Amino acid sequence: MFWRYLPLTGVVLIVFITGCLRPWLQFRRHGTFGVLLFRSGRWMQTLRDALLVALVALLIGQAIVAADDRHVPYLLVAEQSAAHDALQVAGAILLFGGIALLAAAQLNMGASWRIGIDEGAAPGLVSSGLYRFCRHPIYLGLLTAIAGYAAMLLTPLSLALLVGAYAGARAQAAAEEAYLLRTYGDAYRDYARQTGRFLPGFGRL
Repeated sequence: MFWRYLPLTGVVLIVFITGCLRPWLQFRRHGTFGVLLFRSGRWMQTLRDALLVALVALLIGQAIVAADDRHVPYLLVAEQSAAHDALQVAGAILLFGGIALLAAAQLNMGASWRIGIDEGAAPGLVSSGLYRFCRHPIYLGLLTAIAGYAAMLLTPLSLALLVGAYAGARAQAAAEEAYLLRTYGDAYRDYARQTGRFLPGFGRL
């Protein structure tokens, strides 16, 4: 059934948009790919980068197993049940809705888009588009997509990856906000006081 291929399709789409399409677009428009993974020289950032790679690898690995087998190991809801069918529909909506949000938020960043932190660079503070509503719509889109993935493949591993992704997003967001405060000072402070972190109105500075 096609449902079992959707988690893998979603993760591959995230990797393609974020790791291939968006860097290519960044290079065409601004002359740099904007991918700074493992280049910070700081061990905490390197650890977060490594955990991101591990997260993606585990999401892809489990999705491949689900696509290849008729029965997913350790599934927490019986496959032949109304609850499972409802989770498939809700999960698909969250997964692909999150991907759409992720892609749109990355486009909104324009010249400021990066994977990682480019210490010392000041390409401009982005506070328009989706960034009017929350400070980190890219992470919101990613977490929404992973929540959809977890709903479709409801296993202990999926739930652990969702919790880990949230903890990682909070840590990375905090590191990015510290950089933005150093770089843009009061302009970023005023923006963060009015705008929630992941959701409108929640987590303002």
